[in-house]
Amino acid sequence: MKIHLGLWLLAALLLLSSCNAGEGLGGSSSLEGYVYNIIHYDDNLSFGTDTIPAAKEDVFLIFGGDAAAYFGDDVEADNKGLFRFDYLRTGNYIVYAYSELASGKKEAVYKEVKIGKGYNRTDTLFIHTGKAYGTAIIKGEVHTTYHHNGSYRGEGRGTGMRAYIKHAGEDAYFNDVRVVDGIFFFQKLLPGAYEVAVETEDKTTEAVSLIIKPVTITETGIIYKIEEVFEVNTSV
Repeated sequence: MKIHLGLWLLAALLLLSSCNAGEGLGGSSSLEGYVYNIIHYDDNLSFGTDTIPAAKEDVFLIFGGDAAAYFGDDVEADNKGLFRFDYLRTGNYIVYAYSELASGKKEAVYKEVKIGKGYNRTDTLFIHTGKAYGTAIIKGEVHTTYHHNGSYRGEGRGTGMRAYIKHAGEDAYFNDVRVVDGIFFFQKLLPGAYEVAVETEDKTTEAVSLIIKPVTITETGIIYKIEEVFEVNTSV
């Protein structure tokens, strides 16, 4: 009876070992790579970026080649952006880290890796962060006709009046900027439909109203120029 039980236990251990022979921990291979952070700076009208090591960034590893899987391992990159996974079995893996959009939403940046025996390297991961990442800019131009008591006093590039922006269909404007030398910008805008308005004055009463133009953002990382110039009146 003890012999039969011993044989059964041995067979179970062999079966368990064969089931665990796929990707995962328990091997003698390693995976090493770098993760870098592309920073999208605020208040940058050219969408300029800087790339630096993503120090202390969490890097994740999925056992197997299925990106929908959730099991795996994670490590923290060092001050140079270097990360390393040890004690891996050979097979297919996915290594990834997260970019973070201005909205707070995170997106995985991943590489598929086939790990062989011993030491393995993966291509560098480039993640993106910063308040300008995943946003666009709206640019507008303003031309002013100056008047005094209803009489024409010249014209030129508008300066000093306010420009406003709101989400299409909403009542309240969520931001405003001052027009300088005929130009204004709205930054860090997410994709969507907007309405942009600029102040103008009635030539006779000098009552202030708004000229409104619609703008729809469909892509990020670009400047949307309002093609039609805002023609406004300003008293002097």
